[in-house]
Amino acid sequence: METALFFANRSLAGRMLMLGLPLLALVLALIFFATGRSIENIVNRAITRNARLQAQAMSLALEQTLVETRNQLLILAAGSMDRQEMVRRLKFRSRADGLRYREVAFMGLTPENRYLLLNYGGEIIAVPPHVALDAPAGPFHNISPGQKPGNVNVGQPLEVTYSMVPIDKSLQSLAFYVLRFSTPIYDAAGNFQGILILSLDLKALRDTMSLFSSPDAPINGGEETRVRSLFFDRDGWMLFQSESLDADSGESLLSSDAVRAGFRGDFGRPGFSPAFRPGPEHINYWTMVAEVQAGRSGQLSLSGTGPVWNTGQNRVEGVSYAPVTFMSGPEGPRVVVGGLGMLDSSFTSTRTGMQLLSIYSLCFLGGTLLLGLSLWWLAHSTGKSLNRLSGELRSRNEHDSADALNLPPMPLELERIKRNVNILLARLRRAKADQISQAAEQNAQQQREPVEDLPDPADLPIRGLVGTSLPMQTLYGQIQKASQVLADVLIVGETGTGKELVSESIHRLSDRADGPFITINCGALDEALLMDTLFGHVKGAFTEAKQARKGAFLAAEGGTLMLDEVGNAAPKVQQALLRALSTRRIRPLGADHDVPFDTRIIAATNAELRGDGQDGSFRDDLYYRLAVITIQTPPLRQRKEDIPALMVHFMAEAVATREQGMPRTIPKISRGALEKIMRHHWPGNVRELKNTLTRALTFCDEDLILAENIQLDPGVQYEARHGADPAASAGEQPGDTAPERTRDGERDKTRDATARPAPNQDKVTAGPPVAPDPEQLNHRQRELLPRLAALGSVSRQEYQNLAGEGISMRTAQYDLQQMVRLGLMRKEGRGPAQRYVIVQPGGYVPADKGRS
Repeated sequence: METALFFANRSLAGRMLMLGLPLLALVLALIFFATGRSIENIVNRAITRNARLQAQAMSLALEQTLVETRNQLLILAAGSMDRQEMVRRLKFRSRADGLRYREVAFMGLTPENRYLLLNYGGEIIAVPPHVALDAPAGPFHNISPGQKPGNVNVGQPLEVTYSMVPIDKSLQSLAFYVLRFSTPIYDAAGNFQGILILSLDLKALRDTMSLFSSPDAPINGGEETRVRSLFFDRDGWMLFQSESLDADSGESLLSSDAVRAGFRGDFGRPGFSPAFRPGPEHINYWTMVAEVQAGRSGQLSLSGTGPVWNTGQNRVEGVSYAPVTFMSGPEGPRVVVGGLGMLDSSFTSTRTGMQLLSIYSLCFLGGTLLLGLSLWWLAHSTGKSLNRLSGELRSRNEHDSADALNLPPMPLELERIKRNVNILLARLRRAKADQISQAAEQNAQQQREPVEDLPDPADLPIRGLVGTSLPMQTLYGQIQKASQVLADVLIVGETGTGKELVSESIHRLSDRADGPFITINCGALDEALLMDTLFGHVKGAFTEAKQARKGAFLAAEGGTLMLDEVGNAAPKVQQALLRALSTRRIRPLGADHDVPFDTRIIAATNAELRGDGQDGSFRDDLYYRLAVITIQTPPLRQRKEDIPALMVHFMAEAVATREQGMPRTIPKISRGALEKIMRHHWPGNVRELKNTLTRALTFCDEDLILAENIQLDPGVQYEARHGADPAASAGEQPGDTAPERTRDGERDKTRDATARPAPNQDKVTAGPPVAPDPEQLNHRQRELLPRLAALGSVSRQEYQNLAGEGISMRTAQYDLQQMVRLGLMRKEGRGPAQRYVIVQPGGYVPADKGRS
């Protein structure tokens, strides 16, 4: 019991030493006792295995040569593609690297932008275009398409022959064995210019192999090691072998005679005549090729199917192979260019292999069994403790708990981990509490910071509608079109959405702008009084009629008559209105004859007239008579992006009245106040917003409106409680034509008023362009409009520069969008290419000249 407790309290390192070292010592004693004098032979075997490392080192050296060639090509690609400049740089590389790089070719988009330069004897020779094109393996054939910028593609080894090349005032034929690298060329604007090609002389690879196969190699298997190396392409063609390092090796031709001795196969690969490919019966060779194609290195077993390399004069003990790969870019995938085979004829490992086979087998099996059992027990006991610790941590993570770990005693290292985890959990508890406190403090501070990017009052229209949102742009377009015709208009919208302002805008932009604009609230008068107000009476028509009264239809002669809340008119009034609109004549009370009138009628309602027509409260024929043109005023909740501009407009208007208790300057809006306003549902629309701001200005003590100064009706703060529009919670999206819901939960049908086309709407035709109201433009727009007309079009940045007042991007965007909805401009293009084009350069009438 005491022994078990002593062992359980030891560290993991102590356990491993107490169990592992005795067993490992026993295994090593068995190995040394059994091997005895065979240790010397083991060293010889290690030397033979070094051949594989030597092959991999040789492969890395070849890959480094390919990488250097890729880098040289990218350096050339980074400079000018001018032919003379390329000749100068190639001469420099020739002095530095000799004949390593044989060709430089640039294939531009046109024949004039193509050239081929050869490095011959240290001199740079320009090959005529027709000679380059006539060469079957010329660089302008079979270029890989679709290359990415910065990537370099490598082709297959080639034998290139150029006939009739002018050299030293004579025509000669030149032949090279090269490996071509290509990369795309793009200009500074990202436009494709062509492909640059750099050719590596295969003799440079052959010389590297010869160096690593010689006794002077950087990695050598020993003095007795005798190797010869072979390079083959990824299709299995033997291309060349290593040669002895002597004075003439650099100029000797590529050959594979020694390594292919005894093989049977095919000579002459297309594009590389010295190449040799063994036949399919040489299974060992093709196994090596398959491994290289898969990107794997290893050693080839020469037993089994009669390997050629182990017969005749070319006796080989082992063949080590490794792939030669290339990356087209710093992060691109590796591509196998070819393979490297190293033939070892020292036979060192053969002399020791048979002696050590039986000894190593017994020692390895016994030692592995003992060590495996001990390590399994150690891992099992340690794993239980780790699993218990992991389970406790997982439980705290799932329950978002930072309580301390309470576990039974564990090994020393795990006890340290448990203590550190408990310290970390304690810090997490403190950090979580501090984070909550800091977040609350930071949020409270941010809520009291003023909003800096609100519109400037001078940038807003002097009068009329305010807003540049998409619903308002649509509304402006409808107003513009309605003002150009004389047809009657029906304006449908919720209470407080600006139906009267829309009516005034239609009147002000129409040809009747000089005439009177009269508004009659049909819901505020009883039937008799409304009839008298609309149609008038003659003297003596009734007891109180001491004098004749013209009525609104005749009083608005030559102008516009707005009938607000027309849906509340009594049936008798509706019948009289229908007759008046049908005949364009009225009969005053007590009169014997009809009187014609020339007045445009604009009706407004916040009720669904068609629905009222179905239950008999509103006549369908009157609805179709009024709804020649139907305009829907969007509710404020559908255009909340206009709220900042509306706030500035209403505050400026309230401050301008100088009422008692109002501030003398426009206060700033805090972030908290703006967020509170933006979250509100605004069932009362713009009128409710104006009243809310008036109350906020009244209760504002400083020059900053805080969230507590914004007093909203708690019964309609849907978004503050639920975080979404109540219509959206019922499956309706903002901006849809589905009916909205009012505060009492009933469906508001006013939005359906324009969902169906009016029966006479096809009679509306576009009239001539109407000049915008000068009061709709701010001072900056009025000053810049002549300059804009002279330019024809501007971008948003150009408009900012023309303003010259340091205006913000948002202010410039607001000005341009307002001139678009007034019909002075139109937008063309998208994103950074968007421009604003003048469409009515002569349609603006300055404010001081008035109307003609």
